[in-house]
Amino acid sequence: MERPRGVTLLAVLSFLTALNALLAGILLLAGLVDLRAISFLLQIATLVMYLFGMIAGCGSHALGALALMLQIPPNQFFIAEFLIAVLYAAIGFGLLKLQNWARWLVIALCILEVILAVVAYAVPRFLLLRLGILGMAMDVAALIFLFQPKVKEAFEGGAN
Repeated sequence: MERPRGVTLLAVLSFLTALNALLAGILLLAGLVDLRAISFLLQIATLVMYLFGMIAGCGSHALGALALMLQIPPNQFFIAEFLIAVLYAAIGFGLLKLQNWARWLVIALCILEVILAVVAYAVPRFLLLRLGILGMAMDVAALIFLFQPKVKEAFEGGAN
């Protein structure tokens, strides 16, 4: 069965999220060294992160916030960003190959992000987990899309 266009869009968003997390990890790692030597690269990376951060994939905000809540020492936080980048790159490739595990992982991440965002609006001390309305709408739209019968069928027909 042919891959639905929405799956390709989710895969692209996953790759963009992976790039965003990778750049965040590089910026965090660069903060541990002399910034003057690589200031131009940092400016470009910051711009790219800002642009891609507006369209991040499902669950990326929640994973980043959870990594912060784990109280990882600041000088090691870049590791969490690199792991998030690897996770989203794997999801992107899984979606392109119509792997059902990637579909379920996106579903789980979207549900996690929506739950954490709702909690963040209900409990003021969880301000860090707040997600904009557009981000929540994207998560809900992804959930609705991934549960459509034709999309489920495409993933069940793909290699598991």
